[in-house]
Amino acid sequence: MISFEKKYAIKSSLQQIEQELIALGLWSYGKNRPNDKAFLSTTPFFMDTMEFHQWLEFVLIPKITVLLETQEQLPANVQIHTFAQEVYRGKWHEYKQLITKLKEFDKLFGGD
Repeated sequence: MISFEKKYAIKSSLQQIEQELIALGLWSYGKNRPNDKAFLSTTPFFMDTMEFHQWLEFVLIPKITVLLETQEQLPANVQIHTFAQEVYRGKWHEYKQLITKLKEFDKLFGGD
């Protein structure tokens, strides 16, 4: 069972990630949803079928939200920020806040 404190911290972290995507102009409010076939990808972060910010909006945030609501097992040792660092290599200044928020999210799951 997920403690109230951990659930609150994760929800807050997801909201911060969403807010940063909005600030960067990357949040589409559901309008830029990839087609259903894109969600069948077996590649990490669906990088072969969608942009990283789309994966955050349409895969990560909804999936973690459902896991929290249904009290299902949460992933362990999450390392999303390391992939974000690769995606935004050379653009650190522009994406620093997003990467920082993803690193904080990772820490909630035992990732560094």
